[in-house]
Amino acid sequence: HFAPGSHGPVGRMRDPLRVVLFSVLTCFIYAVIQFWQMLNEHKAFRQRDDLNPILFFLPVIQYIELWKLPEKVLEAKRMAGIANPTVPHPALYLFFGIFFIPSDLNEVWNAVSGSPPR
Repeated sequence: HFAPGSHGPVGRMRDPLRVVLFSVLTCFIYAVIQFWQMLNEHKAFRQRDDLNPILFFLPVIQYIELWKLPEKVLEAKRMAGIANPTVPHPALYLFFGIFFIPSDLNEVWNAVSGSPPR
């Protein structure tokens, strides 16, 4: 499937609480921009073309894509060499993805860059 340590570029660190706060303050415009960027960073890191950010904004399809996202994040955690990686239940991604996605991706970026978790 993939060789440990083989991955694409590392994405940008984001404070999950700040993403939620700015998203609420900007009527979720900030959330849309950050979500789009995070999905593209995640796709580039995994070097797979199975994430299309536009699908996350289409009615009904967005729920299917969000439901599948935790498994893809889990794959990224494995690629980063995280021991015993876990992700929240897909239902949490459906309702609180704007918090859990940056949190999980930060864990991946920290593992790859060798930084201690924040």
